[in-house]
Amino acid sequence: MSPLAYLNPKVRGLKESPTLRINQLCKEIAAEGKPVYKLGLGQSPFPIPDVVVNALELNAAQKDYLHVQGLPELREAVAKFHTQHQEVEIVPENVLIGPGSKELLFLLQMVFKDEVIVPSPSWVSYLPQAKIIGNTIHVLHTKVTDHWRLLPQQLEDFCQQNIKKSNRHYVMILNYPGNPDGITYHADDLKKIAAVAKKYDVIILSDEIYGQLHHKGQHISIAKYYPEGTIISSGLSKWCGAGGWRLGTFSFPAQLRWLLHAMAAVASETYTSV
Repeated sequence: MSPLAYLNPKVRGLKESPTLRINQLCKEIAAEGKPVYKLGLGQSPFPIPDVVVNALELNAAQKDYLHVQGLPELREAVAKFHTQHQEVEIVPENVLIGPGSKELLFLLQMVFKDEVIVPSPSWVSYLPQAKIIGNTIHVLHTKVTDHWRLLPQQLEDFCQQNIKKSNRHYVMILNYPGNPDGITYHADDLKKIAAVAKKYDVIILSDEIYGQLHHKGQHISIAKYYPEGTIISSGLSKWCGAGGWRLGTFSFPAQLRWLLHAMAAVASETYTSV
């Protein structure tokens, strides 16, 4: 019998994440002295800010297990940041800290019972995570003529055809700004998408990991227009250049605390705390 027969069918044939594989190949090619143009991981070429490094050094001796949701002082800082910069009220009790936003996204897909909507092109791990868990994913293809943005009418059409005909619930993963082009959504786009999501009770996971690297102007979170139904995903990996530190954050509205509690329960049985 093939060893593959002993694998869970959901992971048979699963390959290493393309971005991680590309990153490793780039290192191997660079070690040979060849020029490399890296188009894999979104890794900042700049050093981690001194204030962040100093904070880690000052707390390197801290060794006790933390609250499953994360260090209270850190959750307070995250809540304060989003409240000030995204104009949406977040409280520390509704913040979850994890070993990278990728792991938190995996937990969200694991605890959410129904289906997931993903505009495409998208980050390479959204769909494989759903496959591992066994979730149904609906891909909404965008066009270059629309600057790869999801159109509000496109979401409306999908909801009309699917949500009204079933009792299922949906999470939509909306990632912006994008990598590597930096394209993002204008405020008017976000307002209209938020209105459609609110109309059909679609929960939005707003992946804003590149939010502080906005090329022009000020980053706007869709949570500003749909606060009760939006989870904000962020972390240190992009703006801070600290991808290897693996620190991600999810910020929830009070209305979605039930999702936070479910994710925290699973976290307590897996990575414990960060």
